[in-house]
Amino acid sequence: MKSHMLGFHAVLLLWLLVSSSMQDHSPPGTGCLTTTDTKVPVRNLRSYTRQHKPVFPVNAVRFLTVKGITICSDPSSPWAVKAMKYLDEKKKPRRSVTAVPTNTSTINMTRSSAQIETQTTGQK
Repeated sequence: MKSHMLGFHAVLLLWLLVSSSMQDHSPPGTGCLTTTDTKVPVRNLRSYTRQHKPVFPVNAVRFLTVKGITICSDPSSPWAVKAMKYLDEKKKPRRSVTAVPTNTSTINMTRSSAQIETQTTGQK
């Protein structure tokens, strides 16, 4: 009986160690238990989601990096605010600029063809 309990405790301890070490690598659908002061360059961030109490234990921003790592940050920290603004701006659609043709010979040729047809039709 003692060996079964010892095995159960060993498995439980192993599970706790693995789950606590995987906090920064958790899938985006899971919540943050704590926040960290980890800062990465904003260009290495892919997206973010916010989590709120009482559904989650802490208010946090979950940043997903381009490598798939989740960083849990305090939403009021200056770095988190800057990073959220950066990602919001990155998500906005950019205005497309219509290119102006630089070669006007095609336009002139079309006009010349139209003028020739008018002149030909007018002469008949």
